[in-house]
Amino acid sequence: MPDHLESAGLPPQKPGEEWKIIKFMLTHMMYGGVGSIVFGVLTLYFDIGGIWTLANASSDTMIFIFLLFFGVFITFGGISMGAGVMLLGSFSDNDKYDDERRYNKDDDGAH
Repeated sequence: MPDHLESAGLPPQKPGEEWKIIKFMLTHMMYGGVGSIVFGVLTLYFDIGGIWTLANASSDTMIFIFLLFFGVFITFGGISMGAGVMLLGSFSDNDKYDDERRYNKDDDGAH
């Protein structure tokens, strides 16, 4: 570990530790990617809003389809990664709240 990190009081890390978060984010992005492919295919198949009809009538059908799937992939991938990060913790991370809930579980607050 470089000297400037040790002097900053940061704990030592195991080699390869930084790749865990990258793997976590890529995994969640792929979950969103699968969802986006399913959503895009179903949207085109059922011709929601006439989108397949419009794409098929265009001379640039492949560009239209690429842009549709690219936009949906970015949206669903971002939502999936955001949800994964937000689900890392929980509301009961606050020990004071968790203790109050555990000891007062039968109290409905209507003293």
